[in-house]
Amino acid sequence: MESMTGYSEGNFSSSSFDMRISARCLNNRYLDIVIKGGFFLRPLEEDIRKIVRNYFKRGRVEITIEIRFVSPEKQKVYINREAISAILRELRTFSGFAPLSLDAILRIPGVIELSFNEDGFADKEKEFIFSSLAKVLEALKKNRMKEGERIRKYIREKVKKITKKKVEIDKIFSGEKDRMREEIERKIREMSVDVDENRIIQEAAILSLRYDISEEVSRIGFHLEEFNKSMGDGSKKMDFVAQEILREANTLNSKTTNPEIIKRAIAIKTTVEEIREQIHNLE
Repeated sequence: MESMTGYSEGNFSSSSFDMRISARCLNNRYLDIVIKGGFFLRPLEEDIRKIVRNYFKRGRVEITIEIRFVSPEKQKVYINREAISAILRELRTFSGFAPLSLDAILRIPGVIELSFNEDGFADKEKEFIFSSLAKVLEALKKNRMKEGERIRKYIREKVKKITKKKVEIDKIFSGEKDRMREEIERKIREMSVDVDENRIIQEAAILSLRYDISEEVSRIGFHLEEFNKSMGDGSKKMDFVAQEILREANTLNSKTTNPEIIKRAIAIKTTVEEIREQIHNLE
């Protein structure tokens, strides 16, 4: 069981550049890979995506790669002097206002640009980037597995709680079946003057079926067994079975008039929703 959330990072150094890689993973229905590495890494983005797909199937995975070259040979700096001169001329009309710093001017798009040399990364440098990324992704996967195990334990405790409430409902209802039928028979007799006794018993049996929750309780037990079996089959199946338990609890709640059973049915519904919140965090 693996969570979709996690974070890892690492710092790496080679003879030509220093590099920091961070990987953050958030919940997402599908695998969504976001790469933040600037124009230096654009030629390598598809390779980076392939590496990420080897590790994860779902989640929004944000990869941030920061590179600082040891030698200036890999990058060129271009300063648009004409643009700076034009900006300074225009700013003279605003001389009464607070002065604009050089740092602020250089941050204006198009004023300063970095360019990568035509050779790009050498094969050895690419291999270094990819192997470093793999290390960060392995650490991220371990974090996701660790979080997934925590979620598994949480869900198992919640399933035990639902099982306990189901057993309590079973006991309460089995004790009130005869009382419920007797109550229905009594009410029919009060409304009727001359009605055959067998007819009264028959009508009472039919009416009592409307309030019989035995089938719903039984199906909740069946779905709980299925849920425990599905713990290793992925979040989609787990969520489906959880919805089935929720459906039975809703039906049970609508059929019964016993406040003790209603209270436990509501507790089951609340617990199922708590489980589903955690299921949505799983891959």
